Amino acid sequence: MGSDKVPELTTSRPAPEGRRTAGKGTASRHDPPPGRTARRRVDAPLVVVRVMIALLCVVLVVPMAGLVWAAFGPGEGFGGGELSLDNFRTVLGSSGLAGTLLRTLVLGVGSVIVMLLVAVPLAWLYARTDLRGKSVILFLAAAKMAIPGFLVALGYIFMFNPSNGIINTWWGELGGSGPLTDVYSLKWIILLQGLDFAGPAFFMLVPTLRVIDVNVEEAAAVHGIPRLRAALQLLLPIAAPAIAGVSIFFFIVAVEVFDYAGMLGMPARITVLSTLIYQYTQGATGSPEYGNAAAVGLGMALGIGLIMLGYYRAMRRAGQMATVTGKRAAREPIRLTRRGRVAGYCLIGLYALIGVVLPVLTLVWASLVPYLRPPSAEAFGELSFAAYTDAAYDLGEVLPTTLLLVAVVPTAAVAFAACAGWLVTRTTVRGRRGLDALIMMTLAVPSIVMAVSFVYVGLSAYRWLPLYGTAAFLALVVACRFVATAYRTLHGTMLQVHGELEEAAAVSGIRRGRAFVSVVLPVVRGSLAYAWFWIALLTIRELTITLILSSDGTDVMSTRIFGYSSAGETGLSAALGVIQLGLITVLLIAFCRVARRQSL
Repeated sequence: MGSDKVPELTTSRPAPEGRRTAGKGTASRHDPPPGRTARRRVDAPLVVVRVMIALLCVVLVVPMAGLVWAAFGPGEGFGGGELSLDNFRTVLGSSGLAGTLLRTLVLGVGSVIVMLLVAVPLAWLYARTDLRGKSVILFLAAAKMAIPGFLVALGYIFMFNPSNGIINTWWGELGGSGPLTDVYSLKWIILLQGLDFAGPAFFMLVPTLRVIDVNVEEAAAVHGIPRLRAALQLLLPIAAPAIAGVSIFFFIVAVEVFDYAGMLGMPARITVLSTLIYQYTQGATGSPEYGNAAAVGLGMALGIGLIMLGYYRAMRRAGQMATVTGKRAAREPIRLTRRGRVAGYCLIGLYALIGVVLPVLTLVWASLVPYLRPPSAEAFGELSFAAYTDAAYDLGEVLPTTLLLVAVVPTAAVAFAACAGWLVTRTTVRGRRGLDALIMMTLAVPSIVMAVSFVYVGLSAYRWLPLYGTAAFLALVVACRFVATAYRTLHGTMLQVHGELEEAAAVSGIRRGRAFVSVVLPVVRGSLAYAWFWIALLTIRELTITLILSSDGTDVMSTRIFGYSSAGETGLSAALGVIQLGLITVLLIAFCRVARRQSL
């Protein structure tokens, strides 16, 4: 299987008489016309795979090279000048850099702490207890993952804006002095971002907690140790490697994500690394300073790369601890006391209220009132759909590009990932490990850094390849961002496909490329569907890359919502946000139907 040569098709049926009697110099009527045999030998699917792999390598390597060139090149221009350290000197010499680094560290650590305080108890309740109705935790975690972070931030802006937030206005009407709280603060960014991470962290922690033998806690109970104490002193140390790996992973995400820091931090001049890069690209002091942005981004990417080494080490240790398991863990859940059940329901209700219910209801309310105000009899009398009528004009501009991205990005990302996964797992081609490492290296590059590198490359090559500023260029960049996500989804599945299937195809005369299309892809179609829908959901949520790269004619719903929110257009931003939630709901329903079919 390691060779590209495929056995020729053989058969026990004798060849026609004319072909057996024809000599070397004699053409038989059964022989194909000259040149047709050569054309038949071309393995068209394999050629397409090779082209896709080559294109993937280009679109992954060129932006990284462009980022390095931009960081060491002239800060004011493209494609010229001499390499220097001027951009690094400018960044390191800025007066607010130390504070920015400290706030970024606090943001990352604080978000992880909030995430663990929510995700670990929820995962424990779901995986190891007999709590009734605990399946609702799955729905809440999935719903929280589906709602874009910038829409949650927008909902809380409408609630706790110090000037006219709904709850702050209520507080003032009740006699409170000043606003109840100011949402434009680092503590709110940490809280909301940590709650945002609790959903995916829950799904990552449940398998680990589920395999740990229930005898660990039962033995503690026999000796009179309370359940909570046993969980803290016995269960958590066993699951510590997995929890550490999840914590490191989401620390990286917390440092690079832009949604909450951009929506809640920039209005209050709370700068972290992600918003610092954004401000450099927007030219707050004049023209865009892409060199300075690239210098910050390169340093950020190197730092995240070092942190990811710790993440991989933690995950290896987690795999070693997987031997602590037992068959009884899944069949005999721990019985909670009445106080434990009440505490569990309170945690679930609080998570649902803060993470899903309040921001969604606030968006709906803000989209129906002419201006932000608390619910009252007078306010209910003024409800209207005027904001949705105005939003319809925006939909005509942003919906086509949004739907184009939702269709093209997951298709391109899954196609790239399928070709790369097949090359790495099903062949012995030299350099396949390098391709695997190259794809995974993109995880160490934050979204905003990748966007800056593509801006630099796109502007530098615009004279020869005028793609920058087009929807195709935007779709290419977003697809590159999510190739690693699709790749990790498909990589493990392709490893489970036994090589005998392709060997049987080769014996039957089916060439390697066609075997990939006709044998391998149908077997992993379930993973292909999951990866496609998951990336489509991530695409419609994406704000960072689209905010950097979009322009007139390539705006999408997320960038238009961000723009209206920054301009104080409450009704329009809320109406577009509700419409976007509707699109996400439709996408989730379609995904559930596909998942149900795959499970049948």
